[in-house]
Amino acid sequence: MNFIVGSVTTFGGLYPSFDILYLDPDTMLPIDMETYKFNLDEANRGAAPKWEKNFDYRKEYGLKDMSPASFMDYSDLMLKNETAA
Repeated sequence: MNFIVGSVTTFGGLYPSFDILYLDPDTMLPIDMETYKFNLDEANRGAAPKWEKNFDYRKEYGLKDMSPASFMDYSDLMLKNETAA
């Protein structure tokens, strides 16, 4: 898996976005990662500006955490399961 993070600018015509990476304080291994986006179209129509959660990696892929072992387990699943891939 690859982490391509967003930008809080509108570069490339995309909505501004940012990621939050949660780390285990003892091991410093990633536990979760969320992406938030800012809908410029809504804000330009007069809606109150707000950042909305767009993506949660752990929930999206059904991972217990984001450790290398969890990514390996999911990689093995994708190898055997076309739906997961």
